[in-house]
Amino acid sequence: MYPRTMWARRLFVLLLSACGDDAGQADGGLINGCPSLTAPQATPGEPIDGDTFATFAGPLLQQYCTRCHSSTLTGAARNGAPVGFNWNDEASVRTHLIEMRNAIGVANFMPPSAPRPSCAERQRLVRWIDAAAP
Repeated sequence: MYPRTMWARRLFVLLLSACGDDAGQADGGLINGCPSLTAPQATPGEPIDGDTFATFAGPLLQQYCTRCHSSTLTGAARNGAPVGFNWNDEASVRTHLIEMRNAIGVANFMPPSAPRPSCAERQRLVRWIDAAAP
């Protein structure tokens, strides 16, 4: 049987490994294997390495989210995505940035099935949102 300190060390290592290379960025704990990014990841107007809707956010949302959140889908094909939450439409994305930040960066419950963005991609999208979504 392991002493109590050995178990604590093993648990700590396990939690760090689940987080991958995002280990230092958790400010709200791990949810679904990724940090809950409750604190701001950027300030409005920060250049954030040139990320824009066209160069980063739009393609990421297309890859992971538009299978449900798309203006081309209706009814059951949306798999429960609310009407009007269409991530293939930049205006809709900008209208729902707060909800998106919570779903993908704080509560980490979207998308509900694979494929899912990595912890680094989630953090980068939250950073884009926090920089006022340039």
